[in-house]
Order: sequence, then structure tokens, then C-alpha cells
Amino acid sequence: MLQPVARLAELVRALVQRHYLDLSAARVWPLCVLVVYGIVAGFIYNPGMDHPWDKLQHLVFFGLLTLSIHAFFCCRLRISAGIAVGLGLTAELVQALVPHREFSLGDIAANMLGVTLVVAAIMLLRLEVHAALSGSPSSGEQDDETADAAQAQPAASSSGRSRPS
Repeated sequence: MLQPVARLAELVRALVQRHYLDLSAARVWPLCVLVVYGIVAGFIYNPGMDHPWDKLQHLVFFGLLTLSIHAFFCCRLRISAGIAVGLGLTAELVQALVPHREFSLGDIAANMLGVTLVVAAIMLLRLEVHAALSGSPSSGEQDDETADAAQAQPAASSSGRSRPS
């Protein structure tokens, strides 16, 4: 019994190494959360029926979808967001063609808001990490000496005097 399992594990390991797939927890975790969330939400809420949390469900699902695509496939953020928005638009267009389902601009807006919030959070996190790694304070954290020097510099250049070197 262990022989086929060991062969399968070796095959997966070889494929991962050959195609440079990173199956670390940081890459797989958002996808797992998305799947669990989808299953739980599917059991709690009856699909196709309007409920008070419908737009919030769309927002959370498409936010998790964007994060999952970005983390798992290691692609650019704009590509992840574009894929998620495309999937949301396609899902709503398909619902227009399916009986007992309906096309909703509100759902599209909630989908795009979920994507936008995740993209904004990732960009903000990247800015903070970049500022921390570069050692430069963010714009609101300048010390008094740096702020005074920045204010005095334009005054000195406008008076026509050259600065001593």
C-alpha cells in the first residue's frame, strides 16, 4: 500500500522541482482559506436566493480569490486583479443566461470592491516593507531636524545666496 503512495509523492516532488513550483504554506494558505470559505458559505446561504449578506459574501470571496491567485501563481498584482475581475464579470454574465439566476450590477460592484481592497492592502504593505528595508522614514515620521532643513533649503535658494560647501 505504501509503494504507490511513495511513488506518487516522488512524482509530485519531481514535478515541483522541474517546474519550480513553490508549495510553501504562504503560497497555499490563501487558496485553502478560499476553498473553506466557499464551502462554508455554500452550506450556510442558499445560492440564488437573496439574503442580507449577499454583497458582503461577494466582497470577501473576490478579495480572497485575488489574494489566492496572486499568492499561488506568483504573478504580478495587476494580472491577479485582472483575472479576478474577469472571473467576476464572466460569472455575472453567465448568470444572466441561466434560469432562476439574475445578473446584478450590485454583485459586480461588490466583486470589484473586494478585488480593489485586497490590491490596496497589498500595495500598502509593499510600501511599508520597502520603507522599512530602505531605512527611510515615511513622510509622516520625519524628525524635527530633517523637517527644519527641508524648510530652510528653499528659503536659502530663493534669496540668491549660495550655500557653503
